[in-house]
Amino acid sequence: MVLVAGCTAAGKGVAPPSTPGATEPPGVASRFPEPGTGPLLPNRQAALQAVLDRAVRDHAFYAGIGAPGVTAAVLTDQGSWMGAAGKGGDGRALVPEAMMGIASISKTFTAAEVLHLAAAGRVDLHAPMSRYVQHRLTGNGATVRQALGMQSGIRYHEPDTRAMLAAVMADPGRHWTPQDALVYQRATPLAPGGGPAYSDANYWLLGLLVEKVTGRSLAEALRADLLDPAGLDRVAVQDAERPTPPLGAPPGRLRLRPDGYVPCRALATVGGAAGGMAADASTLARWGYQLYGARLLPAETVHAMMTQDTPGTVFPGMGYGLGTMLFYTVGTETTVGHTGRSPAYSTMLAVIPFRHLAAAILIPDPDRDTAAIMQNLFAALR
Repeated sequence: MVLVAGCTAAGKGVAPPSTPGATEPPGVASRFPEPGTGPLLPNRQAALQAVLDRAVRDHAFYAGIGAPGVTAAVLTDQGSWMGAAGKGGDGRALVPEAMMGIASISKTFTAAEVLHLAAAGRVDLHAPMSRYVQHRLTGNGATVRQALGMQSGIRYHEPDTRAMLAAVMADPGRHWTPQDALVYQRATPLAPGGGPAYSDANYWLLGLLVEKVTGRSLAEALRADLLDPAGLDRVAVQDAERPTPPLGAPPGRLRLRPDGYVPCRALATVGGAAGGMAADASTLARWGYQLYGARLLPAETVHAMMTQDTPGTVFPGMGYGLGTMLFYTVGTETTVGHTGRSPAYSTMLAVIPFRHLAAAILIPDPDRDTAAIMQNLFAALR
């Protein structure tokens, strides 16, 4: 799958939902305090860096574990840290500031924009998607909220996804529109509701909704409503915006010529509102701190993001709220955020509201176990 996000890990966390009805994260904090302006204590920094170094050593010992290279960042109300280890796909040493494609973590931005518009009274979450976007996939009556929560009835169809990926890789420099990507979503949607079923098509449609309601491109809306107010200048909504060096190069085996985007223009734009953005780890952690710390959206809106409307999981150990994964096996407390997978990158944003803690991991290689590394970062902070 082109941009499917998912990972599993051992450990204890919030119990998965097992009974009908809404499932809410217990006792989620509301507004976080100002983030710490200084670095974390030296012993904490050393412990966090050791986690990254160990991941790279593990990969050198056995390619199926760890990571060939990794950047990470942590932000709390007590201070911050960022680090790097290993190499990017071009063989160059990674630096903490390296921007990479964040894949499906992009959904947290798109969801936040839709919820920002809803809080302003410009979008009705309980209205059918077809009120805002007329498309074959919105004809089953699914609501905006159901699209945000992966309950629209839209499902992945593996042959279609593989065909789209083949077309993307055949022309890496092509600009893809959401309509281009939606052509490959040939399966007829099921009835909406029920347990969440992961599909990027929900977020391609939600990106079109943002453009219809605001009269601006998704990039313009995100920049004006969220990114600039949050001071996130090292986030790029590709390909309207280009990531700025340093960049974490994608795996060399993909044979992609550098074109100013990560990993390339076609993969960035086919991801679009579902998975096309780029950022560095420090900026991504700051986004998580501000978003889930209710510093950008009303507390009740943020709580809704972290609330799953029905039982079920999208991947083993993961529930789904509104553009937000609920991690049941990553932290020992309520942990939320999102993972990302693409043919070039493995990414993860995780926030523990109780601890006013946000962390991000970026790996320039696909199919890496970001959850295991995240668990080790959290353990290093205890």
